[in-house]
Amino acid sequence: MFENVHRFLHEDIQGAVLRVMEDEVLAADEFLPEGRKLAAPQEYPFAYTCCYLQHRGHNILIDVGFDADTVPGALESIDIAPEEIDLVLLTHADRDHIQGALRPDGSFTYPNAQHVIGRELWENLRRPETLAALDDERRPFYRKLVRAFDDILHLCDDESEVTEGIVFLPCPGHRIGHAAYELATAGAPLIHSGDSFFHPLFVEHPDWPNLHDSVPDQAAASRIRLAERAAARSALVLGSHLAFPGIGRIESIDGAFRWANVS
Repeated sequence: MFENVHRFLHEDIQGAVLRVMEDEVLAADEFLPEGRKLAAPQEYPFAYTCCYLQHRGHNILIDVGFDADTVPGALESIDIAPEEIDLVLLTHADRDHIQGALRPDGSFTYPNAQHVIGRELWENLRRPETLAALDDERRPFYRKLVRAFDDILHLCDDESEVTEGIVFLPCPGHRIGHAAYELATAGAPLIHSGDSFFHPLFVEHPDWPNLHDSVPDQAAASRIRLAERAAARSALVLGSHLAFPGIGRIESIDGAFRWANVS
């Protein structure tokens, strides 16, 4: 049976990885430029997920999916109502990460939540020239999004604490202002890496360019910093598009990084 919700426990954090779309069968070569393509590329399930976390009294969503129905439905299966979410941490503004923030009528899907995003990302998104450059399918939603959230978002600049025990980690490059988030525990932290790592290959070779990144060199530098941080802190790491459920650890062995899945 197709698993839409994967529940997990890390230290004192209760979590659930939520599928927001069906997997897409891809190969790592689709992200790699000539000269980096693999001799024998294997297909793998490219997942689309967001994440629910219960952390220090907060009901948290990291990203909100593609629509206003799928994630609330998944939350209902673990007995969480949209009104109970009090913190939404957004890694970036691609539609599969942010479109579920609003219902079709323009109201908030999570009406009691503080929404957090990178300042650079938001200021770029709300520029008239950015909105004008969008295609006809996407432009109406993003205009509606900016009108709804422009005055109430919590905007983060540099690495900073969003609330006690939750740190905003700038990881630009995949998109302007892309971010990760680190949640503290009594032991190893949890890091949600957003779209930093599309495939374990980008953990093992964080310096390799990803053709799907907006600024590949900047994204590679961000991946290196994030891999170093996660390995040094023995963090549990989640990724939005790693094969479901996309949970693991980044290990540093003899100067090289390795991805280890955690079930």
